Amino acid sequence: MVVGDSVIGLNHVKNNIPCQDSHSYEELDNGWGIAIVADGAGSAAYSHQGSQFVVKQGLPLFKKTIEENKWIKAKKLPEQAKWHTLAKANLKKLKGLLEKHAEENKMDLGQMASTVMVAIFSPLGILCTHIGDGRGGFSNFGGEWKPLFTPWKGEYANETIFLTSDIWGEKEIDNFIESNVINEEPFAFTLMSDGLEMHSFECSVWDEKAEKYYDPNRPYQKFFQPVVNGLVQMKQNHLTDEEIKGKWNKFLREGNERIKNEPDDKTMIIGAYFPN
Repeated sequence: MVVGDSVIGLNHVKNNIPCQDSHSYEELDNGWGIAIVADGAGSAAYSHQGSQFVVKQGLPLFKKTIEENKWIKAKKLPEQAKWHTLAKANLKKLKGLLEKHAEENKMDLGQMASTVMVAIFSPLGILCTHIGDGRGGFSNFGGEWKPLFTPWKGEYANETIFLTSDIWGEKEIDNFIESNVINEEPFAFTLMSDGLEMHSFECSVWDEKAEKYYDPNRPYQKFFQPVVNGLVQMKQNHLTDEEIKGKWNKFLREGNERIKNEPDDKTMIIGAYFPN
């Protein structure tokens, strides 16, 4: 079962700015599926259109990769090097499609800047890749939550990179695209924009020895476990997908006071494997 939504943040409501987050997901055969989250740059005028394009066009690109490599039929995940090569190629294609779209619509590509996070989930494990910030995590069947990747953070606050950034030189690209093969059976997984990271991840902890804050990038089990348990319970209570989606939207809008008052846009996709 997978559910996801994107909800506008309070600052965007106050300043009459559209929601710049977007998401898409699709469940495939035998417990496989794809999830994508994109977060448009706050300073870019058409980044909401950029993020929408990224999730809409990105999903079929990665779906085609799954089909061409017959991973579902073979019941096998690729090796790390193979996956990284394929993920880079798809992200480069996606950037090219966005560039063409911008040209055709006489728009500045830089004004459509967006991050991108992709997870291909399966009963065997998870393939993930990303450009920019945001968070991803998964839980094994022992209830232990772990990160899927490390968000790219610059030297200054709120600094990151985007699909449209000047990072595509052969020597530079591997510094900016992270791809991982998680060879561990997942009980649950999540992808999210950075608007929810302070509510659901340990990402700012004081190191007394170094006398500075650091980012352990640890998903909060106390946040995710009740959320996943609630999702499982709703499915077992035979709520329809639309009913579950409605409850998820409400949770992202007003799940608690901190989430309700979050100034940034909020996107989270979450999925879980459980007995029928």
